[in-house]
Amino acid sequence: MHPHVDIGIAVDTDDGLFVPALRNADVLDGNGIRSAIKRLRVQVEDRSIPASELSGYTISLSNFGMFAGRYATPVVVPPTVAIVGAGKLSHDVVAVIGGIEVHRRMPISLTFDHRAATGGEAARFLKALLDDLALPN
Repeated sequence: MHPHVDIGIAVDTDDGLFVPALRNADVLDGNGIRSAIKRLRVQVEDRSIPASELSGYTISLSNFGMFAGRYATPVVVPPTVAIVGAGKLSHDVVAVIGGIEVHRRMPISLTFDHRAATGGEAARFLKALLDDLALPN
């Protein structure tokens, strides 16, 4: 068990993919996470990020939906044990009692290494993630 949660954040550039580590994500609030991601993105873009910040995470996040993909099956790259993929946000018509509504939806996928987690553990993690994402800002 790791004492902190370090998440690899995929950053696509003209020179290829970089995955810097968002350190201690478990103790950051929403503003702290946004600020840290912005800092990592700037460091990647201007190539000032230390090499040590490009490794050491156990789970990574890929936002492939920003390019158009709705669904994908991200591949786990060891030693990472899981990857969460976020698809393209859409506004869909949803049937509700008494009518219809338009809801924002974003497909989320989870790929994990069975050597590190059971299917049940992965499913509970995914449920907790989806429940948290469904909360109002």
